[in-house]
Amino acid sequence: MKTHYKLFALLLVALMGLTACGGDDNSAAAEIAKMDTDTPDGAFLANVAAMKANDLHSLIKNSLSEQQYNDLVTEFENNKTGNFSEADKAQFAQTMSMLTADGAEDQLYAMAAPQLEQARAMLPMMVMMGKDQMVQGIKQNPMIPEEQRETLAAVAGAAVDWIGENDVLSDEKTKAAIASVVGTAKAMDMTSLDEVENMTFEQALAKGSIALGGFKDLLNVYGLSMDDMLDSVDVSNVNVNGDNATMDVNFEIFGQTIKQTMNMVKKDGVWVGEQ
Repeated sequence: MKTHYKLFALLLVALMGLTACGGDDNSAAAEIAKMDTDTPDGAFLANVAAMKANDLHSLIKNSLSEQQYNDLVTEFENNKTGNFSEADKAQFAQTMSMLTADGAEDQLYAMAAPQLEQARAMLPMMVMMGKDQMVQGIKQNPMIPEEQRETLAAVAGAAVDWIGENDVLSDEKTKAAIASVVGTAKAMDMTSLDEVENMTFEQALAKGSIALGGFKDLLNVYGLSMDDMLDSVDVSNVNVNGDNATMDVNFEIFGQTIKQTMNMVKKDGVWVGEQ
């Protein structure tokens, strides 16, 4: 379970530093209440709804059995102090101070502008070389199931093409992205990692929900919609065998359809993804 805690803590801190603020309403409870979460596909789609609503509490709660959830809360409380060095704390405080200062957006753009021209000049060659290497790497990766390699390679190729076809390093997008980052820092209303260490698990999830919404907003700056991807999720061929189930999950990304078989298991009366 320590791996779960560390990943969660790192995700929370990373999102707080890199994303923008999300919407005001981040509760999926009402929508999830209408779903039949006693079925494996219903439980999975409840998680999709929680992700779309930026509701980390519902996402975590529905993704774990009651025992797993309680264990995660306990481990969070037992380990939330002492995970950050003094250097980490100093860096976080400095970063948050810079992001929330008066005129932060203009100051950050002034810092980024000199690198933009150089990056723009290098981007076409990087895109051309990167696409071939990435696609071939996926096709030859033994860790990826053979039946998924072609699809994943196509998605990677489409993603690289998208970067080349869109002016991702334009002044307009850069300024909008900076505004998103500044918005996150202000929405988080935090100045130090000591505050992270003093949070309850529920408070940490609330901050994470803001950050998740911000991550979506930041992607939207570049014309990418995570919510559109979530809307495209389709579940079919649900097969239940006692406390185990399999189902086919499809979703769209970069114009490509990702298809995969998902295994579910019932623990403490709750359908969760097999771990």
